[in-house]
Amino acid sequence: MKQLSGSARNQYLATFCVNLLSISYGFTCGWTSPSFPILESWDTPLLSGPISSEEGSWIGASLCIGGFIGNLVSGWMADRYGRKLTACLAAIPQIICWIMVIIAKNAYYLMAMRFLGGFSGGVCFMVIPMFIAEISEDRIRGLLASTLVLTCNLGILIMYILGNYVPYAIIPWILLLFPVLFLTSFSFMPDTPFYLMRKNDYIKSEQSLRFFRGFRSGTQHVSNEFKLELVKLKDAFSDEKQTIQDDQLTCKDFVTPHARKAFLIGISLMAFNQFCGCFAMLNYTATVFAESGSSLSANMSAIVIGTIQMFGSYLSTVLVERAGRKLLLVVSGGGIAFGLGIFSGFTYAKSLGYDVASFSWLPLVCFSFAIFIASMGVLTLPFVVLAEIMPQKIKGFASTFCMALLWIFAFIAIKYFSALFYAFGMHGALLLFSLCSLGGTLFVAFMVPETKGKSFETIAELMS
Repeated sequence: MKQLSGSARNQYLATFCVNLLSISYGFTCGWTSPSFPILESWDTPLLSGPISSEEGSWIGASLCIGGFIGNLVSGWMADRYGRKLTACLAAIPQIICWIMVIIAKNAYYLMAMRFLGGFSGGVCFMVIPMFIAEISEDRIRGLLASTLVLTCNLGILIMYILGNYVPYAIIPWILLLFPVLFLTSFSFMPDTPFYLMRKNDYIKSEQSLRFFRGFRSGTQHVSNEFKLELVKLKDAFSDEKQTIQDDQLTCKDFVTPHARKAFLIGISLMAFNQFCGCFAMLNYTATVFAESGSSLSANMSAIVIGTIQMFGSYLSTVLVERAGRKLLLVVSGGGIAFGLGIFSGFTYAKSLGYDVASFSWLPLVCFSFAIFIASMGVLTLPFVVLAEIMPQKIKGFASTFCMALLWIFAFIAIKYFSALFYAFGMHGALLLFSLCSLGGTLFVAFMVPETKGKSFETIAELMS
């Protein structure tokens, strides 16, 4: 008799629906690049007049404050109210933030808008991976999980395109559609089988698993794989209840050699991710090119960068299980240092009054290369390595802690990005980012173990 097998169609469908939230967060990340040149000009739509550089820095950095808070509360919300409801609640700040842009009268409206968008982003980066991991089959889990960064980058790219071709006042009305579309489509999805089993709702848990494995509710014709997965789900929940007392965290859990080294690597990778400067510059892409003297228009340059970033993050998902995490991080960090170093040299020569007209293509090439190579490693892989090197017992707390630090580092990088420009010039800021990237590359080369293809037990031995 032919072995029955379900369909993964609903897993792909659910992943697409939940990532509408990620695309919408990408809009918030990319919004500052095409919008700041308008807001800083005398054609600003704000009644208070053009925004100052200090106000602009706070508008940019407010995203990180919201992300920090969203990161802290999302784990608790997901366990208390479920993965589905938490994701749906994250769409509400996104709706409000675009309304804030529509009614904005001064910079404070836009600071609030970015805060709300960042809060939603903090929830996204905690809940979406959790939701996808708990609905996916092992054979496609990596593929589906990699869509989070891709879809966020897609949102940034769409924002750049809209900023170049659509009037400022029309853009928020268009972007409002995405969180509404997310709520409309995702509300029909069940919560994850694991969460429902954890809440002792065995019937709904089985119904959810049937939905995501492509078996109709109530049918007796299911595959042996489905039956085995359901048994494992029940056993995992039983084991969790039985060992919950043994799993209480103590101070000793954080001072083992494995834990100390994992925290050092985790914190360093989060700093590397932000202080290489790429995420900060992505928030000010149009401004960077306007100041650099590129021959291409600032907004068109941003579109090129967004496209390259998407391609780089896709390539990372293809190569991560082939080339390995460490090699990609080293190549990525070294590439960023090289690209931004050349970019710094160009802007320094321009500031000294040298004729650089024949090299006007260089800023776009250098920045494009830096963003492409960063998207292959430094901007994407620290989260993968973090999940693999942390001891299992403290992984939940440690991941939340490191992600919270990431938002703090992002706040520092974005808030003081414009201040670096004014203090050291474009060339000084780019050189600083280049040196930070070089330092991060050396750290990875000497301190971070290769985790490709290794079990958690083997990684624990390497980290001890």
